[in-house]
Amino acid sequence: MNFEQTLQSSSKILMEAAIAERVRRDHPDLMHPRLATSLLIQSLEGRDILSSFVREYISIAKDAGLPIVVGTPTWRVDKLRCAEEHITTDLNAEAVQFEKQFKTEYANILIAGQLGCKNDCYLPDEALSTPEAFDFHSWQIERLTGSDFLYAVTLPEVGEALGIAKAMAATGLTYIISFVIGKDGRVLDGTPLEQAIDKIDSETNRPPTGYGVNCCYPSFLQASELSGHAAKRMLSIQANASSLTHDELNESDSLKSDPIEDWQRCMLDLHHTTGIKMLGGCCGTTADHLKSLV
Repeated sequence: MNFEQTLQSSSKILMEAAIAERVRRDHPDLMHPRLATSLLIQSLEGRDILSSFVREYISIAKDAGLPIVVGTPTWRVDKLRCAEEHITTDLNAEAVQFEKQFKTEYANILIAGQLGCKNDCYLPDEALSTPEAFDFHSWQIERLTGSDFLYAVTLPEVGEALGIAKAMAATGLTYIISFVIGKDGRVLDGTPLEQAIDKIDSETNRPPTGYGVNCCYPSFLQASELSGHAAKRMLSIQANASSLTHDELNESDSLKSDPIEDWQRCMLDLHHTTGIKMLGGCCGTTADHLKSLV
């Protein structure tokens, strides 16, 4: 089944937990300062490391009989960084093919062609304007079209998110726009989530299949503040293990995590109250968090 068919037929879809953060903790010497985990797919050691994490998550979904979303390691593989780092191969397309190999092990895998904002995902003042975002991100988006769907993550500002949405809409593929939100439930630029959804829905000729939030604790998403329409447009959450703010996490020199039972309860509450069906982990989460969900 394709992505839209899976959405229609499945009441719950598992998403991976943060692989980049696990690589950063376990293999810090292998993290590229500008391209994160992307270059790992070009070495045997790197592919083995990524594969071990992916297979761990796939086994959880397989045992539970659930579909699972696996994202390409392409969060920072944009045209500018590739040029500045003298990347001559198509890392985006290579990453899609790397993830597709796992479909032979478990057919119910969905590959998310993943990208982020141009600059710091916690600093909305650094965001691109909507026209700049369309121009900047189109290059990478076109190279991720072999994915099952497109997935823009950790977006802190609505203008750049709109430019990304317009570029994704132009491909004809289904896509999800996922914001970073603060403890107040708003996008980091201060925009209420409901307003962000309405703006992108009204200003794209082919709106996203749905919206998500990631890199935040699940309790940050205040379902009671969303209208019925906005709640229905929410598809996914990949939540941090810790309820600390982004500033607090950035200043910490050790891994922070709330009790998994609290994380699980918040995630399942969102599933039941808003109907969010795509559930996974972000910073600090591991296989134990996914196991707690299934």
